[in-house]
Formats: sequence, C-alpha cells, structure tokens
Amino acid sequence: MKKKKYGLSLLVLLFLTICVSSAFAAMGKLEDFTLTGNTGSDIVGDARNLAPDKKSDAEFSVKVSGAAGAISGFTLKNTATAQEWSTGGSGSILAAVDSKGTVINDSFPKVAFVLAADYRLYINGRDAIAANGGEFELTVKFVDGSSASAKTTVTPSQRGAAGVSVSGAASADAAATPVSAASQSGNAKLLSSEFKGVGGYDFSDGTKKLNSNMNPDYRFDISLGGSDTLTGIRIRSQGGGAAERIWDTLATTSNPLIVVTDSGKGTPLNKADGSIAISLSEIRDFNLWIDGSGDVAKQDFRLTFLYSGGRIEETDVKQAPQAAPATAPQSPAATVSDDRRRGRNTERSVQMSAKPVQIKLDVVGKNRLKKASGARDYSLVIRVRGQGKIEAIALANQTGSGKWDTIPDSKAWLMIVRKNNSQVNDSKDLSVSIPVSGSETLELLIEDDGTLAKSNARFVLSVTWDDGEITEEILTW
Repeated sequence: MKKKKYGLSLLVLLFLTICVSSAFAAMGKLEDFTLTGNTGSDIVGDARNLAPDKKSDAEFSVKVSGAAGAISGFTLKNTATAQEWSTGGSGSILAAVDSKGTVINDSFPKVAFVLAADYRLYINGRDAIAANGGEFELTVKFVDGSSASAKTTVTPSQRGAAGVSVSGAASADAAATPVSAASQSGNAKLLSSEFKGVGGYDFSDGTKKLNSNMNPDYRFDISLGGSDTLTGIRIRSQGGGAAERIWDTLATTSNPLIVVTDSGKGTPLNKADGSIAISLSEIRDFNLWIDGSGDVAKQDFRLTFLYSGGRIEETDVKQAPQAAPATAPQSPAATVSDDRRRGRNTERSVQMSAKPVQIKLDVVGKNRLKKASGARDYSLVIRVRGQGKIEAIALANQTGSGKWDTIPDSKAWLMIVRKNNSQVNDSKDLSVSIPVSGSETLELLIEDDGTLAKSNARFVLSVTWDDGEITEEILTW
C-alpha cells in the first residue's frame, strides 16, 4: 500500500514539474466532444447534489489528450443561456466518469492522464437539454493553470425526452460546424424487442472481448426499421432486488460486451474493440448476446440504442409479459406484436381487423391462377388508413413458408382483394389500384399452405402506395 502511495506522489510531482516548464502552453487538448444522448443514467441531482434524483441525466463524452498531465476540473456552459455546470463549486453539479465507469469528482484537482483519456460527463435535466438544444462549451482546467475548450451544438429535439440529435461537434477552441444533412436524415427506429433467456451461442465471457467461457449467453431479439447507422447499444438491468448491471458495445467503457449478430446467424457484427457501426436500410432483425454466467433472474432491462449524429432511442424490456387480469375477456382477434411503418407519411397505417378464418369460398389455389383448388379459402380482414392509392398488398410468413401477394409475375401465391364482397383486383393481371381517402376496410382471400392455422406464427403484412412508400405491420395469432 505504501509503495502505491509513493508512486502516486512521484507521478504528481512529475506532472507539477512539467507544469512549471511548460506553462506557456495548455497541458492538453479536447477531442471528440459531443452529446452522447439520453442514456437513461441518473448520477446527479439538482444544484450541487451529486446523488441520483430519479431523473435521467444528459451524457456528454470527450477525449483529453496530451503527452502527460493532470486535470483540475471540468466546466460546461450553455453559451446562449449562460447556464453553467462544473465539477468544482460553481454552477450546478457536473459528474465526471472515467473509462472504468468510476465517478472521479472527489479525485480533482489531481486527475492524471497520459497520452489520452476518455471521460463521460453528466448533468441533470436530460429532457430540457433534448427539448431546448443549444451550443455547449466545455472547458477543462489543468493543474498548471492552463485550459482548453471545445464546443458542440445540440439541435432541439422534436421528440423531447425520447431522442436527442447533435448537429455538430468542434475540436478544441473551435466553433461547432454543422454536419451534413445526410447525417441528420436517419429515420431508423425500434420496432420490437424481447428477452429470450438463454440462447444457443456463447460469444461473451463477461469482459469486453469476444471469447467463450462455456456458458451459453442470454439473448435479446430486436427489430429495427428505417435508414441510419447504429453506432451503439447499451443494456441496463433493473428491478428484481439484484444489483444493477450494465452491458454495452462502447469501446471506452469496461462494461461487459454486448455481441450483435443478424437474427439466426452466428457471425458477430462487432468490431475488434467491441464497438459497432451497422448500416440500416428498411427492416433488419438482430440478436443481442450478453454473458450467461451471471444471474439475471427476476431482472427487467432498459435498452438504449445510439444512432449516427447522437440520436438515441430507449425501451424497457421485461423478462415475461404481465399476466392479464383474471376478469379480462379473451379476444378472438389476432394480437399485434409491433407496428412497422416505412416511408415518409406517418399518417398511413395498416391493421388487421380479424385473423384468418376459413370461409365458404374457393377462388384461389396454390399458384398465381384465379382458379378453384378444391380447398376453401382463408379470409383476412384489414383496415388501411391514409391518403393515396394502394398499388400492391403482400403477406409473408416470417417463421416458415408462405407468401401471398397481388404483384403481377410474382412467384408468391395469388391474393384476391375484396371490398364490400366485390373483387377489387379484377384486371387481366390481377393487380390492384385502390384509392384511399381516410380509411378502407379490405378482405384478403388466400389459400392456406399449412401455416395459417398454426399458433405462434409471425407474418408481415405490407401495403405499397403509388408514391413508393411501404406501410407494414407484424401480425401474430
């Protein structure tokens, strides 16, 4: 223990010696200063209270680089409002966390760094930061009295607490510069998430490395839709009386790794350092894997997704669905597990009004021909909302075989569409062109391939509009 104290004293003495000899220049500089997003962390409270207050904090990240030095404190300021946060005694409290996840406020004014060190900074009032945005200037003071600054601009979020977007980040002592419009145009969002328990792979050993420890990992299934780049994932356990645990894909933390794979595939998408940068286009399903050697019994989870530009999305995942009240009536209708919408017009939607039932009609068969097959057809009733013209409808089984549509020359089985008991696709090629102004109720007639009557099936219902937009919904029954 004494040797460690002597070593620390010598290191601090070395830094102070460097301070005297290089007082004419800043001891270090700031790089990659940006708003990480609303990660759901709760470290600080109001005023100077370094304690959780059950309100989510805003998280910034920064890299301090230089040959060697020591930091005496951080100060963050909103340049428009002059509101200030610091690790010292001025303004509201700012919590500084090192790469090991340790709050280091009590270690100032002698926080040493060599070459480079990554820090996360937390301030109270995530929702206000997200809603109001603004330009934020971070200043780091060193023990020699020198300082360095960096700025970042946060675009006011139209989604309030649900998301934060960053319009630009600046290097030390430079003004923030806007990022390109393309980097802000991402519209990806979480469509569904589920904890599956112990899975069939062992990718993680509980460290930041891809490595087996002979314990099958726990698995989460997620679906993301839209276009963007997924740059980070974080899983935080919560509730159940057990200690909180965190897993992530961030190379700058010591939290255990989340391994990301495409759904049903065994090839990790993480980089060598555990981080991710996954391009998203349309809809994509993933499996998330965390080390299975720990006990997560009775735990629920908070999942955080970070996209390019700093935009984030969060959701809570429970291990098991809550039991319905005993008095709740059972509905014969199918349940909807998630709502997928792609495209520009968020006012458009498609829903299933009644699950497939066999009716006394035999119009279609096991092919593209409108011809009786000797087996009664199945009827699926849907309700479409929006403005425009429907040019195609398709139904695809996600858990087995089976695909039906109204697309000419398709290899899928034929789907006949009816409205008010009259066939809609009555042209020669059996395609559809259905005007919608408000809402329409349509009936889909299809031949069963053996999967329609199975329980726990999962189907994607797709409606294509004349402007190219596709509205989708996941159906289960």
